Amino acid sequence: MGFAQVIATLHVYVSNRRLFSQMSAVAAAGFLPVPNLLVMPGLLSLEPAFWGGLMFTLSVGTGLAFLSVAAAGLWSGRAERPRWAAALPAVLQAGLLVIMNSRGFDPWVSLYFIIIPPAVFWIARRFAGRADRPPDARFWVWRILPLAVLALGWATQYDRSLFIDLRDYLLMSNAAGQRVSSFYYRYTLYPAEVFKSLDQKLIKTVAETDADLRRADVRRELIRNDYLPVDAGVDADLGLRVEGDRLAFTRQGHTVLETSTIRFFSDPRGVLSEISTQSDRWSPFRAFTFYGVLLAFPMALYVLLFAGLRLALGTVAAERRADALCAATCLLIGLGVLAHFHFSRHAPPRPDELAATLGSAAWQARVSALKEIRERKLDVCTYPGYADMLRSPYPQERYWLALALAASPSPSASADLTRLLDDPHINVRTQALEALAQRKDRAASGQILERLKTSPDWYDQLYAYRALRALGWSQALSH
Repeated sequence: MGFAQVIATLHVYVSNRRLFSQMSAVAAAGFLPVPNLLVMPGLLSLEPAFWGGLMFTLSVGTGLAFLSVAAAGLWSGRAERPRWAAALPAVLQAGLLVIMNSRGFDPWVSLYFIIIPPAVFWIARRFAGRADRPPDARFWVWRILPLAVLALGWATQYDRSLFIDLRDYLLMSNAAGQRVSSFYYRYTLYPAEVFKSLDQKLIKTVAETDADLRRADVRRELIRNDYLPVDAGVDADLGLRVEGDRLAFTRQGHTVLETSTIRFFSDPRGVLSEISTQSDRWSPFRAFTFYGVLLAFPMALYVLLFAGLRLALGTVAAERRADALCAATCLLIGLGVLAHFHFSRHAPPRPDELAATLGSAAWQARVSALKEIRERKLDVCTYPGYADMLRSPYPQERYWLALALAASPSPSASADLTRLLDDPHINVRTQALEALAQRKDRAASGQILERLKTSPDWYDQLYAYRALRALGWSQALSH
């Protein structure tokens, strides 16, 4: 994990410096950068790189650690093996490396898969050989069975809203979880920039030289799609050569796509999306990171809990009893958290129950009603207690109210959403921005643009930019 954190910190730091260079060029060209000028200096600091890198440590690093330990256990478990079996771990490592670089070589991605597996494999084999008692069937039952039961239990909760509900009902329901959630929103955008495809990026840069982009119509379409022309000396996302009626898009000196201006103007979004797909070399790494977050990270939390309890119980109980007590304790804690989460997820109320549910004493029930109102596109302003929800002490209730206001035809809805733009909680502010965009409320464009320029929070700027684009605003030269 230490190796992973060092690699991840440097990985994110290099990405941050590149983003700083690009956004500086965007500002110099007369466009609005995101992150804005208030946040950009932080890109050169080591702090966001370290904490942002923690995301890769707890996903990629944890996933590789588990795979390496498993490989060491399988490799050491056979007393006699053919000679070729000794090379099997290296073959598996090489296979992972090939998969991660199958869309194009990336030195930083490769470092995770070159450095971490051999180190963990060696440590795991060394400690396995020094174990006081060899693992037997009961040893594995007490360690694997509770984890398997909990995995099956949590599998019943998996749906498209799982991660949002985990945030709402587990993290934000207590002070410690709120700090974790705040940490996530403060630092997650830094590592996310590392492996975004062009389509996923908010602002893309196109290197401009004296011979490039002389056609105003090409330049206009690029800007309209958030591909902003910058100076040729910048390490831009794309380069562009314009030769008569031919356009050649390049990345890192290699041609990604060559097309005619006729095709480009007929479907600029489609052409740019094709460029994004062809130049995206991080999709395997994104997938590995996602499954690291989904599977390896919770397993790591379980292992750390189990290990801590086992060390403590081992001082007061015999080995077999300590194993059983530790397994039972972990299972009860895990089932308790699962039960709390399950019963917090209230079923959507029927239409005739919405008014009563909005008056419930439980904020979780009120949130379920707000979700249903939003889903059915009902007017939340017509329900009693609507004004009280604007002042709710629960940010979960306020931001679901903001999303419900998106479908309200009431004239007061836009004014309420504008007030929520100054809410102290980041999720409320961002959902108010999204709701204003969904309402197509162009009158709010000025306030949103001002927040884009002056907000000290990158997440706010991200949603403000998206809201402005949804309202028809486009980047234009400011000088």
